[in-house]
Amino acid sequence: MIYLIGNPTRDTISIGNHTVQVYGGTVWYAALFLLGLGCSVAVIGKGDAEIKQGFERHGADVRYFSVEGPVAVFENIYTPGGRRQRARPGGWIPLSDLPLEAFTGEAILAGPVLQEIDPAILTTPRTGTLMLDAQGFLRHLQPDGHVVLRMAPAAATAIGRSDILKVDAAEAAVTVATADLEDALHRLHKWGPGTVIITQGEKGAGLFDGKRMVWIAAPDIGCVDPTGAGDVFDAAFLIRFLEGGDPVDAGRFAVAAAALSTRGFGVTALPSKTEIERLIKRHFKDPKTVHVRNVAASGSNRGR
Repeated sequence: MIYLIGNPTRDTISIGNHTVQVYGGTVWYAALFLLGLGCSVAVIGKGDAEIKQGFERHGADVRYFSVEGPVAVFENIYTPGGRRQRARPGGWIPLSDLPLEAFTGEAILAGPVLQEIDPAILTTPRTGTLMLDAQGFLRHLQPDGHVVLRMAPAAATAIGRSDILKVDAAEAAVTVATADLEDALHRLHKWGPGTVIITQGEKGAGLFDGKRMVWIAAPDIGCVDPTGAGDVFDAAFLIRFLEGGDPVDAGRFAVAAAALSTRGFGVTALPSKTEIERLIKRHFKDPKTVHVRNVAASGSNRGR
């Protein structure tokens, strides 16, 4: 069982002349992707009855999903200069919302969208793998509702307790105050995670596991909507890593899955395993698409 922690969202996505309203959030994209691969998934978060029914229809365990409190709302506006976000927070997820089984299960994917996960959840002893998408610990709301990225003590705590950390390039720059991605990978690894990943959208991703610096180029699929691609990346990387333990193989799988997920709005283009494997064979047959360099370990202060 993989436990997904975080709030789903009600999203408005505006790209060019297209505006759609869909469900979103890391737990929504990750749950539907993993369930499509036949994985067992439990969702822990806050939403409304309609969202809960959506999870349930797809086969998720929703025993620990609550319909109390506000629903998180995001407005994503894409322009040539990038994405602008406005948001309204959802309910708080305290440690008491989690069953003991979450800490003795195979894995946890923590995917907050806006400061809703109690950091105590991440510092509680566990036996399985914890993957963290740190975006929600770095997002802060301005008075007008716009989202900005800012480092905070809760983010440092969460990062230091994760086994696998994923941030995008902008989040990495805010976290460790450098725009040099290789330097950022080293610095973040020193904070504690065993594997650090920095995604770069259509450029692909870089990762560092203390021994290897890896750069993985993304295939050109023809992006319709990039919303949720990072969430699909999280789920794809985690499940492949749990299956084989190789971050390079997991990185290829995740890059391919994330690229394919951008073919349509929301979760309409979530790829099957067959589609992902087909793309991997086609795209990664060129050795230039993956660059691996052995490097000295950066050290780690990680401890459960």
